[in-house]
Amino acid sequence: MGRMVEMRTEPKKKVVFIMGTAHCGSTLLTLVLGGHSDCLSLGEISNLPDFYRRNKPICSVCEGECSLWDQKFSDQDLQALVHGFSDRRVHRFIPLKVEKQVRRLLRADSVFNPYSLIASKVEESVLIDSTKTVWWLQKRLAAREFNENLSPYLIHLIRDGRAVMNSYSRRKQYQGLTSQQFGEQFGTLWKNRVTNENNFFDSFSGKKIRLRYEEFATNSEAITQRLCNWLEIEFQPDMLSYWKHQHHTISGNKGTRASVQRYQNDAQSNRNVGIKLNQKWQQRLSAEQIAAFYQVTDGMNKNYEW
Repeated sequence: MGRMVEMRTEPKKKVVFIMGTAHCGSTLLTLVLGGHSDCLSLGEISNLPDFYRRNKPICSVCEGECSLWDQKFSDQDLQALVHGFSDRRVHRFIPLKVEKQVRRLLRADSVFNPYSLIASKVEESVLIDSTKTVWWLQKRLAAREFNENLSPYLIHLIRDGRAVMNSYSRRKQYQGLTSQQFGEQFGTLWKNRVTNENNFFDSFSGKKIRLRYEEFATNSEAITQRLCNWLEIEFQPDMLSYWKHQHHTISGNKGTRASVQRYQNDAQSNRNVGIKLNQKWQQRLSAEQIAAFYQVTDGMNKNYEW
């Protein structure tokens, strides 16, 4: 009898989705995870189609040509990612549903499997998407590639609503409002978004973990070790010096990204950079704003206070 040949299958690459409100600390977490040699942080990949159509640099960190998006992806690749992440039909006269079915039958549906396309171009086995919204997660996880090629992971990043509120207060749409009006409008938005996130987290059947921004910022090494164990990758202490690593993320917090850019331009400029807890809301928010926020949210933030 002939010898049996052992069939080995390559382990699936992982896509880690970071879910949370805006200003929850996702850019910091993304850059720390991206400092691991086996992780690639994509940033808010949902913005790629808009950046491409506007002829805007895909990478929000590199100043000039990007060694990832400009060198590893051809224009044809980027167009495929635009179609895939936009979930729009390629041919204007063929309905999207029909086009997807035909491509699947012909095994030519890579255009609608954008994470798989990215994974095929890079060596890293873990891709990190910090788009954050439940709508995006629902849309992306419905794709065929998560049934066949990729393993989805979910991090629910939570933060004290008062800190999030402080960041929102600087947005133009809230300028000119009274403290009561701002607290109520933000409170309604925050309550709805957090409720949707919690419902999605409960229904998610893959590997998931809930993480507090404040714990991460005050106990970074232990929390990062915990995340690495969860991802089944070896903890690398240098991950915590996120500004020292090459990153090619899309969008994200400008201040955090600027730390990386400054270090790339002048290694001496970031001597005082580190992972620090931001509690500026304590000095900037008024008692009236906080009271209005708590009134609208029915005390939901009690579970998030720090």
